[in-house]
Amino acid sequence: MKVTTTKYCDRWDLLAYDLLGDTALAPALMAANRHLIDLYDSHIPEGVEIVIPEQLPVRKPLISTVKAPWKD
Repeated sequence: MKVTTTKYCDRWDLLAYDLLGDTALAPALMAANRHLIDLYDSHIPEGVEIVIPEQLPVRKPLISTVKAPWKD
């Protein structure tokens, strides 16, 4: 189990980006730290230990099937 300690003004989305490389993984980070959700909605105080999930949901890349209008 990996654990990190928060810094001043950390938020779930910033932690997800810094630790997991994608802000869209913030819900996975929050799910691994459910005990902190009620205490800290957005900003997390400095010095709080955060568990980093080892198994992350698989995300499909966003691929557009719409052709750009100038490529007709």
